[in-house]
Amino acid sequence: MGKFEVHGGPKSDFDFNVGLAEGDWDCRQFGDRLWSDVAHILETSFDGSRIEPGKCGSYYNYWFENDNMSVSLYVDDGDPGCPLEKVPAMLTARSRSDTVETWQLAERLYDRLTALDDYLVIVFAENGMPIDANFDIGDDW
Repeated sequence: MGKFEVHGGPKSDFDFNVGLAEGDWDCRQFGDRLWSDVAHILETSFDGSRIEPGKCGSYYNYWFENDNMSVSLYVDDGDPGCPLEKVPAMLTARSRSDTVETWQLAERLYDRLTALDDYLVIVFAENGMPIDANFDIGDDW
């Protein structure tokens, strides 16, 4: 059994918070790069997806859906408050497939995003409790 399966269910979502492992933060550049990596990991093209900038370019919303999944990404400059200040992007992927469950998408995303060594990642279960992280988030949950 995968570590995400125990948190799964027919309507369960997994919320990812993602940030840069190293480097200077640029909201749009980071969003575009993460969006491209997520499309590659999910083995689908996000052609035709919506990318909408916020007021003054302070945040960006990305959205894609097809018959098999829906994926959303919200990227902004973050709010102070460790450890979440390190991971200001919010990513959610939901399965619409009869053969792949949402927990399987989440587990694949987590495993492959963290394997790239480019991202800090925390995944939260639907109840707000962290499932996994690839950096120290402390015990104050």
